[in-house]
Amino acid sequence: MIAIRAGLLAASRPAQLRFLAGAIHTLTIRNRSYYDDEAPLARLIEGNEAIHRLSGHLRDLIDAGEELTESRADGICEQLQFLPQSEIERIVQHSDL
Repeated sequence: MIAIRAGLLAASRPAQLRFLAGAIHTLTIRNRSYYDDEAPLARLIEGNEAIHRLSGHLRDLIDAGEELTESRADGICEQLQFLPQSEIERIVQHSDL
């Protein structure tokens, strides 16, 4: 996650926004897999919380005057723990980080 954090901090604002949108989209797809199974309710909840946090960052960073601080980058990276590494790599690649 250190490389992703550094990439986020160095990336252009459009790349940062694409990254956040990609992560939110991928978490949404992940959560859909839990719709028909009551056992992993906790996973559905954690995914929804991650979506909530990432979409808040996306909302804030749409404002060009809002900085992507190191603590915000840490918070973004923390939410990526719910995604497989292969998906994170795909999001990084498509967002031009």
